[in-house]
Amino acid sequence: MVQNVQPDAFIQAKRSLEPYIMQRHDATSIRRILASHLSSHVNPNGKLYLSRPLSLVDITCNTDSAPHGVKGLQKEYLRCVRANAKAQGDYATISREHRVGRDDEDSLKSREFSNCCTDSPVHLFMELMRQRQKHERLGIIQDYLDVLSQKPAATVEYLDPQIVLQDVEALPKMPSEVLSRSGTTQGSTAADLKRLVDQLEKSVLRAKMLLKREQVLLAKVKASKSNAPDSHRSRLEAVGMTRSTLINWIEAELSRAGEDNPELMISGSPSPEKIGKQYINAELSSIHIQYARYAKARQGLIHAATGRLDAPGESQDEVDISVLNGGIGVYNSMEFTHPYLEQMISVSSKQKSTIQLKSHLTIRLSKQLRESNLGLDRLADESHLLPAYPMPLATNNRSGLDAPLSFGDEISSDEKPESSLRARAWAYATEIAGHLTKVGISEKLDQGSAALSEAQQTMRDLKSLLRVDIEAGMRKENTLGGAGSKDKSRDVWAVIDGNLSVIKRDGLE
Repeated sequence: MVQNVQPDAFIQAKRSLEPYIMQRHDATSIRRILASHLSSHVNPNGKLYLSRPLSLVDITCNTDSAPHGVKGLQKEYLRCVRANAKAQGDYATISREHRVGRDDEDSLKSREFSNCCTDSPVHLFMELMRQRQKHERLGIIQDYLDVLSQKPAATVEYLDPQIVLQDVEALPKMPSEVLSRSGTTQGSTAADLKRLVDQLEKSVLRAKMLLKREQVLLAKVKASKSNAPDSHRSRLEAVGMTRSTLINWIEAELSRAGEDNPELMISGSPSPEKIGKQYINAELSSIHIQYARYAKARQGLIHAATGRLDAPGESQDEVDISVLNGGIGVYNSMEFTHPYLEQMISVSSKQKSTIQLKSHLTIRLSKQLRESNLGLDRLADESHLLPAYPMPLATNNRSGLDAPLSFGDEISSDEKPESSLRARAWAYATEIAGHLTKVGISEKLDQGSAALSEAQQTMRDLKSLLRVDIEAGMRKENTLGGAGSKDKSRDVWAVIDGNLSVIKRDGLE
């Protein structure tokens, strides 16, 4: 026996649909209950107010006889039904008036069509859409006819192809490759190959001649270098090293000349209102002058270092004798400047190390400043003292002799790091909070002393009212308690209990 095993998906779907699948008699009973429920809501008193259900409404439906106690969604639906019935009646009236003015045949056909379509609003709507489309087509045709009527009559010029194709773009030209391929022959191909071979041979010969010339020049340069003494070579190497070091240092200093203070870059750029345009122009002009001097000195240094090597570089056709004479002069000048090269190298190395140390310190300080700023920002977000006691902003107006003399002095004298301002804000807030706390404590102490004095005055009034010495009574009670009294704790009313007659006597008097 083969068992029909159903898949799991089918079983799950069947299980989920079981509440919605019922027998025929159960579905009939549910429909009957729903119909009675709907009829009870539409006709609460058992009377039929509407001739048909509200979902099948037409012009003949009497919606005015509906109950006036309907509320909510049913009331809104009845209002829409009345508006729909009114619109249908107006449309029927207007269409009837429109059909009166037509011819007899058209009127008869339209009446017959309207009589057959009064029972179905869908046919009326379809007829209306057909007429609307026909009206749109006729309107488009009329527009084109109006445009054509505005144009002048046709002449012979309209048939001229040059005038007709005046505004049309020209056809693209035939590529030259196609034309050349179509017109070439075998003979021309052979001639082109021969010409190309001749050009290649000429280029190879020219390259060989250039190679020989370069080899000759290289041999001359090597010979001149080998003839030069070792001392001169070492001096030239020292000059080259010094030149590269000086160039690197001067470029670094010039690149840092226009930059701001690192602490100023971290905290924020200065406002342009504090910097005068004339002062900036003067500084820029001075920088340009310094750079021009540097470029001139660098050019002279390069010529002095490379003049000895450029002298042997003679061409094959002519020799420049003036360069050799200049090389001897440069060599003589280098003998005088050689003792100062060691000192310049040491100074440049020291300056380079100083610049590296400065950059390292700047990076470390900027990192620590950034971390402190982040910590202060986090504490400021979590604190309730800073919003309650903000620090007033102080404006520093400098003028006269106290003003800075240069742009760098102005930047250094201006207090830009925000960490000190934030720390001062914290100090100011704590100081104000402590002062207010002290003021509050002193006020509370004053209030306590006033209350204590009032209590003492009240005790004096009670003493005068009772006409007894409370302190003496307390001492007497203590002595009695020490003698063996068992009731050590007494109430204040117990003390007053024996002297009530005094209070009564005072009241009678």
